[in-house]
Amino acid sequence: MHKKILICDDHLLFLNGLAEVLKKFGPAYEINLFSDTDRCQNYFTSAAVDVFICDLNIDDRDGFQLIQQFKKIHPKAKVIILSAYFEEFLVSKAQRLGVNAFLPKETPIEELLEAIESTSPEFYHASTTKKDIPDFAKTDIAQLKKFSLSAQEKQIIRLIIEGKTSKEIASILFISKTTVDTHRKNINKKLEISNSSSLIKFAHENNLFS
Repeated sequence: MHKKILICDDHLLFLNGLAEVLKKFGPAYEINLFSDTDRCQNYFTSAAVDVFICDLNIDDRDGFQLIQQFKKIHPKAKVIILSAYFEEFLVSKAQRLGVNAFLPKETPIEELLEAIESTSPEFYHASTTKKDIPDFAKTDIAQLKKFSLSAQEKQIIRLIIEGKTSKEIASILFISKTTVDTHRKNINKKLEISNSSSLIKFAHENNLFS
């Protein structure tokens, strides 16, 4: 019986290219592609899926949320995150959610096929990801997208953990209190937390400062 693979990624070139590579080098998979989360969710709500390959940022939606919805319907299916973002806290979150593998998008096809076909229950963490995950101080501050923290956000997190108020942070960083408050809201949204206590706990639990 052919494995039924579902792939969701809003980069059409990558999406179609991945499908072609899997068809060329993999077994005879049944592959279904979606570039938006609504259509993808509608599909897996009623269709059988063996392997779900998902990006983390799809049409401005959190890929983790889509994965959680998928797992409620297909608890035994394999879930593989294939993403350009692999900061340590994202990998840790994926593991906590029961994701089976976390791979960077430049993963060789042989390694992706290994992750798809593996029967091991252990979390598959690509060797390139293990080696290249940046720590908090070395994260690429030029990437200001949804799952990356900007340089100023990182500074603010450090100062929050030191117990500084928004007014004090504004003075230290030479920015307005309004800007600090905006950053704090964005940080909470990105990390899915609601207050300073949760931020401190999240930072330590996910090794943001290791």
